[in-house]
Amino acid sequence: MKVRLTPLNIVSALSIMVVIGLIVNKNWLLAPANAEFKGLFIALGLLVFFASFLCDQIFRKFIPTLARLWIVQLLVVILTAVFVFVLKVSVFG
Repeated sequence: MKVRLTPLNIVSALSIMVVIGLIVNKNWLLAPANAEFKGLFIALGLLVFFASFLCDQIFRKFIPTLARLWIVQLLVVILTAVFVFVLKVSVFG
């Protein structure tokens, strides 16, 4: 099995880093007003990890070349970020 670095691998690694940081350090990445939502942030981080890991495996199965894999996965990450931003602006704007 070849080890290939892809954008969804990077997202998975970052989400696991955030979850471990939230578990180990109580005040890391949280404002004092958001301290009571720590469990929710941990659950969302784990959800992001599992979703990105699963999508990465699916994309690897159906896209054979590394260049196309990077393009498709970058588009998925960018479109997801745009969707979250639009949702945040429309709900909390």
